[in-house]
Amino acid sequence: MPLAALVAACGSPPKTNAPPPPKPAAETTTKVLSLTLSRENLSVDKVSMRDGRFVPDGSMDLAFEADLEGPATALYLVSCTEKGDPLQGYRADTIVGHEEIPPELGSVIDVGRLTVGIGVLENGKFINDDNGTLSSLPAGKHHVTLYTPNPGTLRPGTWVRLYARTPSGSLVAGPVTAY
Repeated sequence: MPLAALVAACGSPPKTNAPPPPKPAAETTTKVLSLTLSRENLSVDKVSMRDGRFVPDGSMDLAFEADLEGPATALYLVSCTEKGDPLQGYRADTIVGHEEIPPELGSVIDVGRLTVGIGVLENGKFINDDNGTLSSLPAGKHHVTLYTPNPGTLRPGTWVRLYARTPSGSLVAGPVTAY
């Protein structure tokens, strides 16, 4: 029997009181909206060279201001070309130990323990976990100050870029900023 005849013979399907299927959740997007050098740069001592040590160590720190839209599970601050291509040199991040640095960041440094950490301050307090990681920056807009020890590799005229890692593991690049 042809399909049209079958539909005509059977009529329309019975109506049910079942709720409609749920709509898919809106996809949350992660963005690095801005990165600027903070007025506090090289005039404060907030962090030390060891990951997770958000205490003064006697050396003046690098300081940046950033506007982000979460969620994010890690931040990476790297030296780059004026066009934004990562360079070897300055590396700071919120990963620690043997966690690997994304290969897209193009460096011979491949794990968190070989880089300086980033202390992430929001609303006057550090939001990193005790070991220095940033397990989750929640969805929404965030204005943060980033403090890193000064390894001496950034010079005036150097370009830097902030990257955020999304919960799915992909990287989102921010604008290129002159140091």
